[in-house]
Amino acid sequence: MNIMISINRDYIKYACIMLMSLKQHHKGILLSVYILHNELTDEDFMKMDEVIGSEGIELIPVFIPKGTVKDFQIGNWPEEAAYRLLATDLFAGSLDRILHLDVDVLITGDISEFYNTPFDGNYLVACEDFLTDEVRRRKCHDFGKEEDGRFFNSGVLLFNIPKLKEDGYCYALYADILKKYPNINMEYPDQDMLNILFWDKTKYMDRLRYNYASLHYRMEETENLYDSLEELERNCSIIHMIGGTKPWVNISKAAVDELWWEYAARTPFYWDMKIAHVESMLRREQKMNNVIGGKIKEISHGTATNQLLLDVEETLFQILEQKFRMIDRLSEKFQKTSKVN
Repeated sequence: MNIMISINRDYIKYACIMLMSLKQHHKGILLSVYILHNELTDEDFMKMDEVIGSEGIELIPVFIPKGTVKDFQIGNWPEEAAYRLLATDLFAGSLDRILHLDVDVLITGDISEFYNTPFDGNYLVACEDFLTDEVRRRKCHDFGKEEDGRFFNSGVLLFNIPKLKEDGYCYALYADILKKYPNINMEYPDQDMLNILFWDKTKYMDRLRYNYASLHYRMEETENLYDSLEELERNCSIIHMIGGTKPWVNISKAAVDELWWEYAARTPFYWDMKIAHVESMLRREQKMNNVIGGKIKEISHGTATNQLLLDVEETLFQILEQKFRMIDRLSEKFQKTSKVN
């Protein structure tokens, strides 16, 4: 199985967690992982190899000179985000297919069916993105698509390398399109370009199984696409921690975040990440407390509006609810640990 990831040094630990989860669910399958980067050292790769373990998995460094994808340096996105646009240039003639995985995914089951699925004449295999109807219609308008056009998420993306090569789809073409049409509203450097070209030339797989957005799973809410965490683990093979839902940033303490931390606990990065996560939570709470303190001063000086009072009340309820959920989970974990011991 040929896998491609794109990382910088800051994402080494997250890549290791993802690759360990991939390896755990594909024992007996050789995993060739091509790591696209511009700054990693031999020591970095040795460390990754130590953490992941070399049995059954081969880490293959692919150095990309800085500035190679400068045409797609958009907003605050790191240049590594656009490296997947180099798939044809890098692998034509040597590989028939390669699966790009974002490192903020967690592999929770076998993905062989996705990897080995026939392309059926398509350039890519992917899953439909989780978009609201409003966002989808806006993007259709921006890209000149039909109003009911589909969009795929590029975090889990299988490339049909021979067909892309045969029809001339390479980085130079993508960059040329961007220069000819500078008014294209590009929000995501690689994903938007690939959707513009291949939205109707892509084979779509089940997103609930192969690219499930974690922001759509909250056990505390009623609108779950899976009824329980157990059902999610049983039926989903790839969970994608997209956007601000990354567990090492997120403070929601949703059950799906805890699943990611269980995998993280198997690495030597765990305690440093956990401490940084707690410190971040404390800083955010202090910031929130400062905001509330300012509003309380307004109330005490008699300058508060009714809306301000409602805002303060809602904020306090949110803080208390979050703390109670955290206490409940810690209590549950303690009880389970006590039973084991």
